[in-house]
Amino acid sequence: MTPLLSVSEVTVRFGGLSATRDVDLELDAGVVGALIGPNGAGKTTMFNVITGAQAVSAGHVHFAGTDITSAPPVRRARMGMARTFQNLSLVPTLTALENVGVGVGRFRRTGLPGALLRLPSTRRTDQAVHEIALGALEFVGLGSVAARSAGELSYGDRRRLELARALAMRPRLLLLDEPTAGMGPAETDELAATIRRATSELGIAVLVVEHDMSFVRALATRTTVLEFGSVIATGATDDVLANPRVAAAYLGSAA
Repeated sequence: MTPLLSVSEVTVRFGGLSATRDVDLELDAGVVGALIGPNGAGKTTMFNVITGAQAVSAGHVHFAGTDITSAPPVRRARMGMARTFQNLSLVPTLTALENVGVGVGRFRRTGLPGALLRLPSTRRTDQAVHEIALGALEFVGLGSVAARSAGELSYGDRRRLELARALAMRPRLLLLDEPTAGMGPAETDELAATIRRATSELGIAVLVVEHDMSFVRALATRTTVLEFGSVIATGATDDVLANPRVAAAYLGSAA
């Protein structure tokens, strides 16, 4: 079976420095994978490569069997990629529903004239966007706060709101950059449960960059470890986290 995401021998150079070297990574549909490693290992660079924000110096990226190595970010989003960031990118003055609606732009097919004239097609599109956004909020447990501004929500709810915005794009692949940062144990457990539902009920593949190893153990089926831009281990999560080289490079001797 062809993997949903396939990264082959990807190298990224900045001047004379290599941020990544010959990185291979695969992820099947409906599977949660983790990308871990020390700070500066190249994790964010790889996320940028996958989403099209960073060009490769060598190597290839395939998505759903299509070579997207040179494809712009907007094409990748339309093919079914969505991403959250370590730093929240919400608009605090907009409601939760409006914040999610902003992320559903690829479902809009009407332009400015239609919006100004309130044509039937525009009204239908607006209604569809509203339903998609509300459904995403309900999926992550935020349906009751749809009318509240994002700035009024707790930090944990703002994290879930950003996840809802990504899910509203109906992605086939969701990339999460340190989604548990700043969360307490209970919020982290709730987030893990929501991600599991997304994979089981929606069939979404998830690739997560995360420093919380308990979260990785509980959620990820497969894990890839980067050190100084190179893959030092990849495979089943429990096996990878028990690898002595991984323990020495990242997890500490007690791992």
